Amino acid sequence: MGDNWIGKSISVTCTDPGGIFQGVIKDVSPEAITIIRAFRNGVPVPKPDTEITIASANIANLELIPATQSSHINTTAISKPTPIKHPNFPEYAPPVRNPIPGPSRAPGKASPSTTGGSLMNNGKFFPTKQQFDNNFGARNASKPLDIAASMKNGNGNGNGSFKNDRKKSRRQYNSKNETFGTPVDDPMMDEDFDFEKNLALFDKQAIWDEIDASQKPDLLRQTVPMQRRKYRHDENVITSEPAQLRQIEVDYNSSRDYVTSEGLIVPSIPLIVRNRIQIAAEALGLTWERQIDILARGTTEIALQLLGGGRRLVPNNSHQWPTIVVICEEPYNDKKSEIGISTGRQLATQGLKVVAHVREITHLSRSSRELDLFNATGSAYTNDVKDLPSVVDLILLSVRSSILTPVLLKWITESRASVLAIDPPVNGINQVQIKCSILPILPLDDINRHACGKLYLCNLGIPDKFFREAGIKYKSPFGHKFVIPIHLVD
Repeated sequence: MGDNWIGKSISVTCTDPGGIFQGVIKDVSPEAITIIRAFRNGVPVPKPDTEITIASANIANLELIPATQSSHINTTAISKPTPIKHPNFPEYAPPVRNPIPGPSRAPGKASPSTTGGSLMNNGKFFPTKQQFDNNFGARNASKPLDIAASMKNGNGNGNGSFKNDRKKSRRQYNSKNETFGTPVDDPMMDEDFDFEKNLALFDKQAIWDEIDASQKPDLLRQTVPMQRRKYRHDENVITSEPAQLRQIEVDYNSSRDYVTSEGLIVPSIPLIVRNRIQIAAEALGLTWERQIDILARGTTEIALQLLGGGRRLVPNNSHQWPTIVVICEEPYNDKKSEIGISTGRQLATQGLKVVAHVREITHLSRSSRELDLFNATGSAYTNDVKDLPSVVDLILLSVRSSILTPVLLKWITESRASVLAIDPPVNGINQVQIKCSILPILPLDDINRHACGKLYLCNLGIPDKFFREAGIKYKSPFGHKFVIPIHLVD
């Protein structure tokens, strides 16, 4: 061979186990032949530019493939398969199959013909150079197997007599290959699909407007803009502030107004007016002990929320059960301390660990059973700060004074626990950061919201009659709750 053979298509049969190679000659020498765009045993090599060198000692047979009509590609598509005669084999008819899907084909272009650009030799399929260069991996990777996998009827003529079954099989084959038939070396597999760019090409609003215009009558289209717009799930809607409704009115000038989450105005009142309401209710049977239990019940509800509620207070979390410390003054001589002791009792009956700190009792000015009831739950109380636990989850402050002892103040600071104050002084507790406070009846004038934290209002169940006697036109703002948050109106 000389240089005249370069570019010719050949079929080389090698000694075992080499197999049969087909390809285009790139280089020739007495010792070896180098081919490109090669097929081995009818299967194309992964890369069309791979050079395969075959030593002359390994060549058992060499045949030249006729290059008829190889100079151009016929663009006429095959409409019906033609039976092909193969030596030493039964007659086969290549099935009409779509190639494995590759990159999208431009509309209007006909698919390259396999008759004009393909050559047959010994039952093997060999595509031309033009087919390899255009789209090797995506369209022609499985074509050498089409002949070998073609269906044969019982008569052996290759035409097939069961047309319906063959069409059904072809449809099933094509539908599977369209999804799963892409070869792993397809160039499209290396490209990332740009979802955002593709989504930007689709004007969704225009499509929706067109659908609405086509489906709704003229009269309905005119009324739709007047209705409230419906928002999609991916549209953020900033809700407007609720309308503020004043249903509690006082006969005097209130220093501050608060608003509930529902938009109801709650005015503040002086301490003397609140005391007048409580005394009037107590005189008619709503005793101080009953008022204590109701306020302690509301405080317990807020405390359970601060401790985690149903997320933490479950049997599976018994290994990290919370601890609460109640700080009071003299429990027998101070009504405010009784509220804290009652709250500690109710928390203890919920199964929580509660420790109370009370001052040493100097004298008894009145009788009270709250400390005895608290002690009956099995909870402990102490007069010494050193006996308080070092790890605590919540601190309840139920004191009248705004100044605590230095030792107690140091322990609160080092514990770093949340502080819930029960009806604290209007200026808060000195050097104590209160997270939230609970207030009875109505908020007092001049409450420092920064010192008292988030404010909650508790319903003590006092009838409207006693509010009217104190000069207040009252309507309950609580709704379906007993404790509600209130916010200062700017």
